[in-house]
Amino acid sequence: MSRLDEGFDPPTACVQWCQLRSYELQVLDDGVEVDLDWWNLHLRNAGHELRLRGRDLDGAVVSDGSAIVQRNDLRVGTALVVGDQPSLGLLFLCAAWQGGHRNRKSKRRFPDVQNPHLSRPDEDPFAKTRAVLDRCIRDRIVPELPGGSWSGWPDTPGVGMSLMATFLWATETSVERGKAQLIDQYGVSTLIHEGWLEDPAVTGFTRKRYERYVELLTRWASDIGTRPELVEMWLVERWNARRREAREGRYVEPTLF
Repeated sequence: MSRLDEGFDPPTACVQWCQLRSYELQVLDDGVEVDLDWWNLHLRNAGHELRLRGRDLDGAVVSDGSAIVQRNDLRVGTALVVGDQPSLGLLFLCAAWQGGHRNRKSKRRFPDVQNPHLSRPDEDPFAKTRAVLDRCIRDRIVPELPGGSWSGWPDTPGVGMSLMATFLWATETSVERGKAQLIDQYGVSTLIHEGWLEDPAVTGFTRKRYERYVELLTRWASDIGTRPELVEMWLVERWNARRREAREGRYVEPTLF
């Protein structure tokens, strides 16, 4: 544990919120509405032989229009990706879920995962990113590759810190200090507000900084007797509750916060 995190314990509100909620219902059933037509058009235009699918309100798989993607669908072998590049397909499904989430900072953005520095005209422009994703799925750890970025992360063009963390969670990949967890700017902002001594910008999180974040969430979850995913969700929900209170004052709905 970082010495800066010694004595930094979960707030009472976090303990109460997590203890009253189920991982299966709160985390795995966390669904968002996704515009499949928008995503599949962008996939086709970018040259990917992939298609995303979703679910209707009855849970049946659908291939077009607006559909629901649950967090439980973000997993290796998901039925919501069609194509012969499952690792890239899962990455785009993670991007669709993340970008469609109303309570998270991320906005809908199509990741351009092409390698901008091809050495040959006939080289696969997606091979560099796909190789890293495939290694994560195969080994369940973040690979140490030559030519990685300055931040300690493998070089994956077009994949930001937050999206990579979501992919790592979906593939059950571990980092040095625990199982990978989602990271969102709202959640980190709550940590800073509660007294965490760290750079607040998620986009600048190095691998070591992310590992410290994972270790903190894992320790808080252990102290509470819950899962780190619920702790991360509380951090995000806490920020949203504070924003609603600031905007609506006494008219905001009562919460545990």
